[in-house]
Amino acid sequence: MVTPQSLAYFDPVLCSDSLEFYPFGESQSHLQQRFLIGTYELLKTEDGKEPTDGDKRIGRIYVCDAIDNNDSDLMQIVERQRIETSAVFDIKWSYNRVDSKELVGVACADGELSIYQANSSSDASDFLTPVCSTSGPTSQSSMCCSLDWSNRLSVSNEPQITASQSDGTVRLMQLAQTQLETVSQWQAHDAEAWITSFDYWNPSVVFSGGDDSRFKGWDTRMNPDDSAPLFNLRKHQAGVCSIHSNFHRQYMVATGGYDDTVMVWDTRSMRRPLAESNIGGGIWRLKWHPLEPTQLLVGAMYNGFHILDVSVDGLEPASTAPLPEGGASVTIDTQTSFMEHKSIAYGADWCQTRVDASRGWLVGTCSFYDHAVHLWRRP
Repeated sequence: MVTPQSLAYFDPVLCSDSLEFYPFGESQSHLQQRFLIGTYELLKTEDGKEPTDGDKRIGRIYVCDAIDNNDSDLMQIVERQRIETSAVFDIKWSYNRVDSKELVGVACADGELSIYQANSSSDASDFLTPVCSTSGPTSQSSMCCSLDWSNRLSVSNEPQITASQSDGTVRLMQLAQTQLETVSQWQAHDAEAWITSFDYWNPSVVFSGGDDSRFKGWDTRMNPDDSAPLFNLRKHQAGVCSIHSNFHRQYMVATGGYDDTVMVWDTRSMRRPLAESNIGGGIWRLKWHPLEPTQLLVGAMYNGFHILDVSVDGLEPASTAPLPEGGASVTIDTQTSFMEHKSIAYGADWCQTRVDASRGWLVGTCSFYDHAVHLWRRP
């Protein structure tokens, strides 16, 4: 197993839980290693107790650049912009432009989902500007925990966005010009809905995972509030925190939860996972590699960050063929572990471009109470 070293460190002052690389920098060298950090700080009252209302949770979005050093492998993280917000739970880019605009969604503890536009030609201090946000939380004190975009594999000027809430609801919204319109909203879970995502190959299907240990699928062509889920699984033994559809390999989706386990599924047959691996620590974040179909980045809360190789018997590692029918044989191996964070390992992402082929692939990770951001490379 490979254990890389940190190449750069940044302290965002507040607890950090989200990190996302800019996906449109391939033709602009100064933007190829730009990334966003989301932070979350729960303020204490004078008597040391936690507040009960959402406005006591503050956050920031940082825009940063990872700068290479020509004389060594070490790097520098340079802050370009900061935006004061409510506490941030999740950040996700639309990986296809929307009506020529580069957009990113931010899920916050005040229950709001906000959309920002990136302006690559502007001064770096004005890189992100607000576009629109939801009109309020789904219920009083409900926090927006996660979001996802429907257009990962297709171009749409009016993409859909799914968002999950701490009151167990999931919202499906349509982005129409500069407005977020709610298409449907339903009670998906009996506890916090930590995660929601699209099946990128079939975006009429929305996945959700909750603190009730349930992993569910929903056909949004039918009103989910009036119909049963496509599946309702309790294979995880604790809350389901992360779900990610493999945008390279049709029918494959990965899930992770507080039970320390990563599971890989075939969406055509959801009775049981194709493979599972106990990583330890609890799984908060899963990210498939931007170019390599078998590589899966894992944020394992109390056990650092890891890169798994998810191989399919009969398929070459670079193959983007769909999962074979009839029950594919899948193997999960831990190849790389980054263990330099001293607190809860939450946010993680792959750099979306490889600037220098002679160097390993750049990865960014962040942890909570020590508010630490590290850059490192997969060899």
